[in-house]
Amino acid sequence: MGNYYSDTLNEGIRLLYFQADPTRFPEGVHLLEQAVAEEEPHAFYFLARCYGWGDGNVKEDERRAKKLSKRGIELGSALCVLGADRMDILKGDIEKAMTGTLEEAYRDVLAMAEDGEPMAQYAIGLFYFWGDMLLHFQRPSKEEFLKYEKQNAAEALKWFRRSAAQGCIPSFRNAFNSVRNGVNGVEENLEEALRWAETMDGKVDMRDYYHSLVLEYQKLKRHSDAIRWCERGSREGITACMVDLGLVYLYGDRGAQEDDAKALEIFLTAAEAGEEYGCYHAGRCYYNGWGCEKDYEKAFYWLNQGLSGGHQMSKWYLAHCYFWGHGAEVNYEIAVRMMTGLLKERQNYPKELLGYCCLHGKGIGRDTIRGKRLLEEAAQENNTQAWKFLGDMYDEGIGVPVNIPMAVSCYQKAAGKGDAEASEALGRYKKSLFGKWKRK
Repeated sequence: MGNYYSDTLNEGIRLLYFQADPTRFPEGVHLLEQAVAEEEPHAFYFLARCYGWGDGNVKEDERRAKKLSKRGIELGSALCVLGADRMDILKGDIEKAMTGTLEEAYRDVLAMAEDGEPMAQYAIGLFYFWGDMLLHFQRPSKEEFLKYEKQNAAEALKWFRRSAAQGCIPSFRNAFNSVRNGVNGVEENLEEALRWAETMDGKVDMRDYYHSLVLEYQKLKRHSDAIRWCERGSREGITACMVDLGLVYLYGDRGAQEDDAKALEIFLTAAEAGEEYGCYHAGRCYYNGWGCEKDYEKAFYWLNQGLSGGHQMSKWYLAHCYFWGHGAEVNYEIAVRMMTGLLKERQNYPKELLGYCCLHGKGIGRDTIRGKRLLEEAAQENNTQAWKFLGDMYDEGIGVPVNIPMAVSCYQKAAGKGDAEASEALGRYKKSLFGKWKRK
């Protein structure tokens, strides 16, 4: 394999495209900038990628990408020509900066790729993958379009795989996703995508894909493989994999024996590392007493941490905390805010609590019609608390006429599901000689 880049540029490329720790990206970008300052032609291509597509977590800046691409083309970088074409900026002054043709640039990059240069292999893969070969060179008829598209997809996959075998992460991503999802004429084959990904272990830094591997193995019900990657990711500090592993032990239905205490321990490790899903699940465990004694204060703390990190479903439990005073002072307004937030996001929310608040005007304007409807909907979803609240509604005549038989019926349904308060409420009634329910 030829040496096409300076040591400075080589190291910058390695930090941006051949390792997955984002804290190293700024150093990589800085090295690209050094190589650009030294007028190294291909350096302009890589830095233009950063500003054009956000590589290295750089803020996109189209004007800067255009300026870099133009200068790289002026200096003779064939990679810059293909990059500008891919960014759809190979026009006007940038196109005029070319000393040769697009086909000549393609052939130069292809020669680098055939010589084994992985980023050139990636660029050639992109040229086939996104249809540039079809658009610029092949121009097939309508009848032949699908045939060429399929052939080009296979060619792209070949180059991506060659590049990935040398550690190029974006090439791995494109090759894996092409087969996993069936893209541009590539046959969808999840088993094959996973088989190939396993062969890349040790060649590519796949840390960003451990979680995807877990989910895909779970989809195929290959639980031992899913757990293997969960454990691998957990050992390497990948918090999403920690949460995956915690869920395996929490539910005990994915190839491991249920162990709530172990699940909580794993969730806490993820939570303490700042993983919002870990915070949410740790909060759930403390709220429900899974793997521990119920501890509403700890539940409230971790659920708030989860919400602060962006986990919106934390609002579901926080609504309960504020409604019942679990770990926090009772505050119906905040409880309603949490529930309406979920409602606006079209997420599941505790209808029975919002129904109660509407029925009684707690934290929201009183709306007995809406309150009754929400409680009835929740009851039809087998929500025990909704049946209890409906019993109270008919017992007290809140928004409806007092209806003792209906109250008893609702209380019986709640009591049958283990609601102690509903069982106690039933003690207030007795049957008359004629079999009608009445108060004692």
